[in-house]
Amino acid sequence: MRTFKAEEWAKVREAGRVPFLVRYGFLGRGLPLGIITALAVDVYRGAQFPDLLQSAEFYGLLAFCVAVFTASGSLGANANWIVHERRHG
Repeated sequence: MRTFKAEEWAKVREAGRVPFLVRYGFLGRGLPLGIITALAVDVYRGAQFPDLLQSAEFYGLLAFCVAVFTASGSLGANANWIVHERRHG
């Protein structure tokens, strides 16, 4: 969880909650961990790296992994927002 000082939090808060959730929930956690996990799972199952990128099964797995990590990342980012609202709000 990222910690913001009062001055930093004022700028973050001004930008809004949705951009905060997108930045820390989706871009910060959902997308990178989803991609890494999908690649790791397919390689573990025996797929060869360049070839797996042409598989429809891989893209289904990728969508699932990104969705799961985005949901968990958004929950964490929302909790972070609430903590900072209570602390600096």
